[in-house]
Amino acid sequence: MVRYFNRLIKKILSKKIINFFIKKLNFRQNQILKKLQFHNYKNISFLGSNYGGWSFLDNSYLNNKYIISAGLGEDASFDVELISKYNCKILVVDPTPRAIKHYDEIINNKGRSKSKSYEEGGKQSIHSYDLSNVNKDNFILINNALYDIDNKELKFFAPPNKKHVSYSLNNWQNNYEETEDYIKVKTITVKSILDKFNIENLEMIKLDIEGAAVEVILDMLENKIFPNQILVEFDELNKLNDKSIKRFFSIHKKILSNNYKLTKTCSKFPDFLYLKSSM
Repeated sequence: MVRYFNRLIKKILSKKIINFFIKKLNFRQNQILKKLQFHNYKNISFLGSNYGGWSFLDNSYLNNKYIISAGLGEDASFDVELISKYNCKILVVDPTPRAIKHYDEIINNKGRSKSKSYEEGGKQSIHSYDLSNVNKDNFILINNALYDIDNKELKFFAPPNKKHVSYSLNNWQNNYEETEDYIKVKTITVKSILDKFNIENLEMIKLDIEGAAVEVILDMLENKIFPNQILVEFDELNKLNDKSIKRFFSIHKKILSNNYKLTKTCSKFPDFLYLKSSM
């Protein structure tokens, strides 16, 4: 009986501690959001699953265009629905083994229609996708890590939770420290991708690249590459500390100074949508 009550007390205390840190995190997130100015746009839509979906500006300019989608993981719902809606070409950038396996499964099942609903969480069944319009010509894998330097071999650090799929170049998930659990990957820049596919004006880029978005966006702006839509998850804000907050506000100000506006969406924190002011 004593053991039972001891376990019960530990569970109660654990829940209280967890709830305390969740409340503290939510408070800090709200403090960040209060400092941001959001603009309302019409025609903001959402495509994809609850986990892998994104808000974006529903615009006919996306028809038949190339879109860079960095960070596939095991949820391609947003990419697949974009192809179906706009007949666009998705350049999906992801070097992680499980993402490559998921991509191969999609291509091997191209042409198949959707037969089940999206799963909860970050791993989708192939049967959750409508692959009627998907093929290797419009869903193209680039198995490099998107970064601010080309063709360099870097360490790609594994997440602390082995059930998770997303690796990180700066290892924010492990407090930016060097760890032994990593794979080696080759990097590629946005500019190199545009050059390779002869893309003059990039309509949209989606960045879900576990902390590397800051470097990629800065490199992109410095090379005067200005997509009409920047969809970005600032993953580091999932683990708030002085460094992650400083990095976010630094790149946020840089984006705004290049004639972008932060747009109000229904996406979850810390997913953001920036639109060129001319849109």
